[in-house]
Amino acid sequence: MFTYIFGIYTLIYVAFLAWLERGAFAICKADKATPEPDSQQAISIIIAAKNELSNLPHLLYSLAALRYPDSCYEVIIVNDHSSDGSAEYLATQSIVPNLRVIDFTWTQDGLVGKKAAIQQGINAARYNILAFTDADCLVPPNWLKEINRSMTEDTDYLLAYSVMQRTPTGSAFRLKNFERGVYYALAAAGLHYRIPFTSSACNMVYRKSVFEASGGFSGIGHLLSGDDDLLLMKMMPNIRKAAFNPNLRMQVCSIDGTVAAKHHQTNIRRASKFLLHPWWLQLTSASVFVYFCLFYWGLYRAIFGQPNSILVLSLMMKTSTEFSFCFHYFRRIGQAKLGALYPVQILLFPAQFIFYALRGTLGRYSWK
Repeated sequence: MFTYIFGIYTLIYVAFLAWLERGAFAICKADKATPEPDSQQAISIIIAAKNELSNLPHLLYSLAALRYPDSCYEVIIVNDHSSDGSAEYLATQSIVPNLRVIDFTWTQDGLVGKKAAIQQGINAARYNILAFTDADCLVPPNWLKEINRSMTEDTDYLLAYSVMQRTPTGSAFRLKNFERGVYYALAAAGLHYRIPFTSSACNMVYRKSVFEASGGFSGIGHLLSGDDDLLLMKMMPNIRKAAFNPNLRMQVCSIDGTVAAKHHQTNIRRASKFLLHPWWLQLTSASVFVYFCLFYWGLYRAIFGQPNSILVLSLMMKTSTEFSFCFHYFRRIGQAKLGALYPVQILLFPAQFIFYALRGTLGRYSWK
């Protein structure tokens, strides 16, 4: 009985991956076909920073290197109740053109955490196109040029990949980036199908007018997280067109440090939003959770039990489809070498998914 159940689940899983690959490929192809515009649009960059003194110098140097007319963008850094000297440091900086610092020291009704800080930046923004990244990130020199290209007249939302490094000069060849790439592929496919699976605030762009038309953070402002995926779900009915830019010229580098406990808490926080997701996304997540559990049992039986042709074929179908999906997607985003990590992730990725699904849903997390 188990063999047939696993076989049916595998067929559904393989079809789901094929559907995702089709969507991710289509949206990447559409962005590649988007031509360079003749003019530069005005863009407001908004960054919320809380106790990020150690990261601010790297961030500012990357912002100072942006290749975009100074008259066409502004940088707004919201110093969110920092107690590490960030306010004093930012007050002395002049290397970034059009930098404005908001020293956010008060509270705002209905908004908590990062959303309250972001709202201050949005309120202060002079332009309709809002580009977001985090204080622990490094933006590439052509970041705004790529945003200008991808944000066509009818595009209201843009997402792009970000790679994680432990230090500004560290390696991107990490299991973490493989995992991250999978979720970005899910996000890209979701944008193509207008089904908002997930998003990421460290390399995200949307129009201020769409944010306001969607009611801003109302309804989700009391939650510590969700300024990316939950907000996207809220805005999607008002988004005319969503885009995904896979170009290396727009890929942000996120510095996550070397503290394992911080990585652990971040994963818990992301998984904790399961109960806040719509029913169809909860059903999708739960189905993948069940399938990964079945996979481990099926693998155990194939190695130590009495394997049959259906079980072996199911495992082969899962592996070959996942490999094809990862190989093609990572190549499209210019991170082909990450595909070499798949043999390790065959066993690790499902285990991590299962663990944090349980830990995030049932437990609490700590966050600054």
